[in-house]
Amino acid sequence: MIAWREWRTAASRAFVDSLPVLMGYTTMGFVAGVLLAAKGGVSLAPLWAVLSSSMWITGTMSFAFVPEIAARSSIATIVLMTVAVNFRYAFYGFSMLERWRKIPFVQKAYLILMLTDENYALEVAASQSMDDKTHLKYCTVISALNHSYWVAGVTVGAVVVCLLGMAIDPDVIRRHTNGMEFAMVALFLVIFTDQIRSFVSHEK
Repeated sequence: MIAWREWRTAASRAFVDSLPVLMGYTTMGFVAGVLLAAKGGVSLAPLWAVLSSSMWITGTMSFAFVPEIAARSSIATIVLMTVAVNFRYAFYGFSMLERWRKIPFVQKAYLILMLTDENYALEVAASQSMDDKTHLKYCTVISALNHSYWVAGVTVGAVVVCLLGMAIDPDVIRRHTNGMEFAMVALFLVIFTDQIRSFVSHEK
């Protein structure tokens, strides 16, 4: 009964905390799915969307994956690029190893795999007001929720393009998606600008 209460408490807070991530991940994921279906040059794009977004949650890799899959790059190339793009996330994992030291390996691996900027920020903030057991449940739920948001966004984007492709020339769709790759860069610029403004305001 106590364990169930801990899960319910952790899940309730995780869901509320994840709502801003829901808005961001579904929006950016949708764009990534659109690009994959429109420019990836793959058949069964929704299936590719589900598989790729399930394997990684990082937006950078999802956007970088599209030209690589379109060029039919080797698996080794894609793996090396994935490691290079996601290497910084390893440092997030190192900082959580002690807190997650006694949990099963599979759960630990999943939590570390899901340590994006957003997940890490939420999990660190929550750790200040939770005991270790409740915090572990919180981390598990927040990781699963945010992961599902990303998978949903990418998949819906790919499905929409496939449905449009039944009525519109695919070349027209590709032309109208030119420039969408800038969405990820724009997001980084907005975040970076906001951080600078916060820093300046704090200094004043």
